[in-house]
Amino acid sequence: MGRKNFTNIPLRTWNWLGVNEVQTDVEAEVETFSVAANENKKLTQINMSSADSAKKLHIKVEENAQLELTVVDLSESDSASEIVIDLDGDDSKVDLAAVYFGDGGNKLDLNYIIHQRGRRTEANMFVSGALAGDCDKIFRGTLDFVKGSKGSVGREREDVIVLSDTVRNRSVPLMLSGEDEVDGHHAVSVGRIDEDKLFYLMSRGLDKVEAEKLIVEAMFNPVLDRLEDTTLRDEIYETIQRRLGGVK
Repeated sequence: MGRKNFTNIPLRTWNWLGVNEVQTDVEAEVETFSVAANENKKLTQINMSSADSAKKLHIKVEENAQLELTVVDLSESDSASEIVIDLDGDDSKVDLAAVYFGDGGNKLDLNYIIHQRGRRTEANMFVSGALAGDCDKIFRGTLDFVKGSKGSVGREREDVIVLSDTVRNRSVPLMLSGEDEVDGHHAVSVGRIDEDKLFYLMSRGLDKVEAEKLIVEAMFNPVLDRLEDTTLRDEIYETIQRRLGGVK
């Protein structure tokens, strides 16, 4: 099939970061959804594939509609994911919460974009991840306040725990604004597990691996608790524990 571009960050001037024009050999799976006016919808996207994967998800949210989107990316191979959400209607809202885990030598490419087009829209994008081994991860999160989105609010945050010295992490929070009467916030936190927390848990009888598992799971819990399928949730926790058990 040959390698081809998968996705691009909206601003070409960010090429120097090495996060544009990610390429993949995999044919991307494409899905589109709409959330009708006054509708409340919950969607879940889970990736626990052992093979290379690529997926594009495009969602339109109409007037006074609300979307709760939960994303779990535990791919054990290379994974590319693009999520584009258009808040087209006035007073529309999206709550996007995601977790990811990368280990071994796999590559994770995550590109989340929320276009706020309607008036008084609200966008929340909260992402948590843990990286181990030689994992190479790129996360791009974009809040785009389009002209005409007066009174809109957007919040974006990514928290990353690094479990290995050989991890490569690139986090690119981006905020675009074509409207002056908006309220936008974005932040990234990247670092090792807090040594004081680790020491406290180990002083209570846990070994280092078990203590790290507990801390990572605690960070993931707010997102995973949104999953209504308890069997799926248990499977996800088991997968996380198994892979964290292999972290050196």
